[in-house]
Amino acid sequence: MLILKLTIVPLALLALGIVERLHGPRVAGWLAGIPVVAGPLLFFVTLDHGAAFGARAALGAWFGLVPWLGFAISYAVLTRWFGWVRCTVLAFLVWLVLAVLVVLAQDGPRWLEVTPLATFLIAVLFYPRGKPSDEQREHVWWGLPARMAAGAILTLVITRFAGALGSHWSGVFTAFPVLGSIIAISNHVQYGRHAVVEAVAGMSMGLSSVGSFCFTVFLLLPHMALWPAFILALMASSTAHALTFLLFKTARRPART
Repeated sequence: MLILKLTIVPLALLALGIVERLHGPRVAGWLAGIPVVAGPLLFFVTLDHGAAFGARAALGAWFGLVPWLGFAISYAVLTRWFGWVRCTVLAFLVWLVLAVLVVLAQDGPRWLEVTPLATFLIAVLFYPRGKPSDEQREHVWWGLPARMAAGAILTLVITRFAGALGSHWSGVFTAFPVLGSIIAISNHVQYGRHAVVEAVAGMSMGLSSVGSFCFTVFLLLPHMALWPAFILALMASSTAHALTFLLFKTARRPART
């Protein structure tokens, strides 16, 4: 199990990093919505703590999309005025504030469960999307190893301390923007503000996939075995990602002159 925890997420991050180098930050941001981190983390948490805990953690991960989007969009906006260090600190403060709010919301009325969906729709409709850049970019040698190390550390920390954190916070940390933060910061450091805007534009569309996965696990896990629930969640996630592909293609299409 330890070997799986140390390999699944880092290898997924490696694959995503290679895709980014081949196709740019907007494609990488969009693909970051695939539950390559949240999926294995929820699976390991459920194995360790049971289906009831896993279902509550999946609800927490669903709510965790709100601070994820808050981090990504605030980071992109802040690049207008600040360098990557200040952007990182301020964006994670936004994440923390929103994380506290969504943890409280999980014990509130059931209608609050639509909050992540509403946040996603607002981001898709109103986040600015400029013309994709075709500029050639140089890649530093430490980029991919840093992403893989961050993914491995996050997996170990969350699965190790899930019981102490409780299901609400475990779920929110399952949706911690490890992919989003690494993509945003590395693109800011290496390529500048425009690359961050592109990456976040892709993320704001791609997060429907991880959201569909988490919410499906929350709905199904109390009523069926672990494997069928997660397989159906992956099917829901793949369907959502396929549907956003049309929107993604439209957003990438250069404007007519």
